[in-house]
Amino acid sequence: MEVVVGRENSGAIRICYEDHGHGDPVVLVHGYLQDGRSWEKQESALLTAGYRVITYDRRGFGASTRPSVGYGFDTLAADLAVLVETLDLQDAVLVGFCSGTGDVTRYLGTYGESRVRAVALLAPLPPYLPRTAGNPDGIDLAILDELAREVIADRPAAAKTFLDRSYNIDLLGGTQVSDQAWQNSFHVALGASAVAARGGVEALLEDFRADLARITVPVLVVQGDRDRIMPPEATGDRLSGLLPRARHVVVPEGPHALIWTHADQVNQALLDFLHTL
Repeated sequence: MEVVVGRENSGAIRICYEDHGHGDPVVLVHGYLQDGRSWEKQESALLTAGYRVITYDRRGFGASTRPSVGYGFDTLAADLAVLVETLDLQDAVLVGFCSGTGDVTRYLGTYGESRVRAVALLAPLPPYLPRTAGNPDGIDLAILDELAREVIADRPAAAKTFLDRSYNIDLLGGTQVSDQAWQNSFHVALGASAVAARGGVEALLEDFRADLARITVPVLVVQGDRDRIMPPEATGDRLSGLLPRARHVVVPEGPHALIWTHADQVNQALLDFLHTL
């Protein structure tokens, strides 16, 4: 299924989605270099628990249209808004992973909470990743600049590096991450449009602090304490102080890609959170 979120020249920009199950709606927003199928372990748990689960491929990824524009969070949040409104979702729970947490946060900051009753941010990007004079807890901007250069120079090699760090493959490879699972992620990552891959890195510079200030619904934050992509001290550890109704769950030994490697812990935290709403 698909929704049209805009046009580029003579063609429609289409977002492909899947909508399964019954009950209260949960929308899953995937992360950088992934697609909607990356949620398979969470989708299964949520469907079993009686929820309606909507997954989709963000623009430039998976089966969705690959436009040359629109990879900033204003547009990505607008895409999410079209999906939510087209499906006429009420009391939805929005769950983002990695850069998908930026879509969710900007959606709430821009479109409000009238259709949303709660949010979960897994391995989050907010509040503001780059280190600046006004953001001393961020990460060195040179790290992000290097990632951007790598994506431009050799996208397949950059994808391998990103996935190795995302899975902490040196620590978890062969145990909690099979070679087949890694290869599948690599295949999906290479399927992303080159423009989306570059735009996704540029969007990591986004400042979400104003959006966070507008959030009043309950928020679940889940992050591994060994996240090498979104360091906890720059991201998840800071959110409790910025969100009045935040619940913070730390997954011991968890990498960035904890929705795969530590799916049982993530699913339990998510279901426990949903049961309190």
